[in-house]
Amino acid sequence: IYGWNKRLEMEKFSFKDILVLIAGLFITAGVAYAILTVTGFIPTDIAKLFYEGAFVGQRNILNTLNIATPYILTSVATVISFRVGMFNIGINGSMYVGALYAAWAGYRFTTLGHLSHVSLCIFIGMLVGALWMLMPALLRVYAGVSEIISTIILNFVAVLFVSYMCNGPFRAAPIAPTTARILETAELKQYFPNSEFHTGFFIAVFVAFAAYFVLNKTTFGYELRSGGDGLVGFYPSRYSSYLGIPSDRSAITGMLISGAIGGLAGAVIVLGNTRNFYQEMAFNQGFDGILIAIIGKLEPLGGLISSLFYAALKNGGLFVDYKTEVSRELVVILMSILIFFVSAQKIVSSLERFEFVKKLDKFFSRKVK
Repeated sequence: IYGWNKRLEMEKFSFKDILVLIAGLFITAGVAYAILTVTGFIPTDIAKLFYEGAFVGQRNILNTLNIATPYILTSVATVISFRVGMFNIGINGSMYVGALYAAWAGYRFTTLGHLSHVSLCIFIGMLVGALWMLMPALLRVYAGVSEIISTIILNFVAVLFVSYMCNGPFRAAPIAPTTARILETAELKQYFPNSEFHTGFFIAVFVAFAAYFVLNKTTFGYELRSGGDGLVGFYPSRYSSYLGIPSDRSAITGMLISGAIGGLAGAVIVLGNTRNFYQEMAFNQGFDGILIAIIGKLEPLGGLISSLFYAALKNGGLFVDYKTEVSRELVVILMSILIFFVSAQKIVSSLERFEFVKKLDKFFSRKVK
């Protein structure tokens, strides 16, 4: 019981976590400096280009926000499933099927107005994404099948399924396996001519704030968190059984919500960016969302901030790749190093011996409560 309570305490907001994140950023920057120097580049010049690509100019800023949109949603989807104690690795699968059926609804219904058509497409994408997660949830709760295995398998099934639909029932073009273009009434508005930034960003931000409010400020969210001990992968929960809250219901509900948000992530890409679904579409944002959620300490607003940070890294990396011979894969290396430090709980615990850390931790933790 003591160890269980100790783990619960570690999940609360801690100033020590901020110190580790800052230290991780400095160490990551040092590693980047070393890699660039060894490979013959001037680190300061690359850093300037990196910053310019992420934050300088309207177009670059909007592109960063556009890249962040699906990451915000997939990180929130990860947070919800993990907080109910379920390892949902299948958000990519929900994105695939959600995007496909949002595209189908975008061209299939021809008599709707703009608001009703967009709402219907989003609803169908979320519904299909949620249903895609129903089987793994039921298998875990009633048959004891690991949701890690079932959701990973369903990712591959989703790829094959959408490929079949693009080549068969939903195929519109005789040359390429793609659906028909969605109608203008189903499009999410793009606000600037030189960028694909669209309304989906505001939807993603709203979802992040709504998830934070529901999880932390409502009875429903309390029941969800209790179902997984408020930790990662702790289903079935001993905590919820003490309170009379059925963890089975919390696990299934959390997985459905997670799948729905994953389907929403796929839908906003189709409705806001590509305007149709094609076989070659590759969704990796689901896996990235897991990493982003971990950096955000499994909090929806933490995921929002981490998504913006990750999108800036990615957009800056693309700009550097365009302007120089530095590979964009450097961003992946740096992000991995940062995650190692953020996830290092022993480093966080070792900071407790410093008196100023204790005082700051006590002050900020009290403010959060």
